[in-house]
Amino acid sequence: MTCPDGDPLERLNRLWSQLMLALSRSGRRAEALAAYREVRVILRTELGIDPDPALPLIATSTAELRAATEAEFIDLLRLVQVRSGLTLPEISRRAGQVLPRSQVYSLLKRRKLPTKPEQVRAFVTICGLPEPQVARVMELWATLREQVELAVSGPEDEKPFAILIVRSA
Repeated sequence: MTCPDGDPLERLNRLWSQLMLALSRSGRRAEALAAYREVRVILRTELGIDPDPALPLIATSTAELRAATEAEFIDLLRLVQVRSGLTLPEISRRAGQVLPRSQVYSLLKRRKLPTKPEQVRAFVTICGLPEPQVARVMELWATLREQVELAVSGPEDEKPFAILIVRSA
């Protein structure tokens, strides 16, 4: 028997996803998480399946992947983490040695740009971003890293210099 509107499981997934996204975007994140937990229970008890843990709880659109400052980049990482539905300890467990637990917390608590690209990549990948979005986040990181390095080093002609005078006896 075929369903006129496609696979019933796909329709269910799409409807629940839309509900969670609407709740999250309206600032009702607790309700979005409750809806997610509810659909997990339904899928587990009624159908014997679990949602893919590698997929984010609420998708992040490519248009939302913007950051012009270090603070905006950290806010972006927080958004990706919240929408993934994963806790920081869960992210750390999945990352293993690439991203130690202290570093997971440090990525989101400090207001400075992370220094290790492999940790940023691991973080957003574990949070469920697809590869094109991971690449976009890494482009943002590289651009901001260049800006930070330029701000720290300054123009070449403003660097201090020293003259060494050697006297012979």
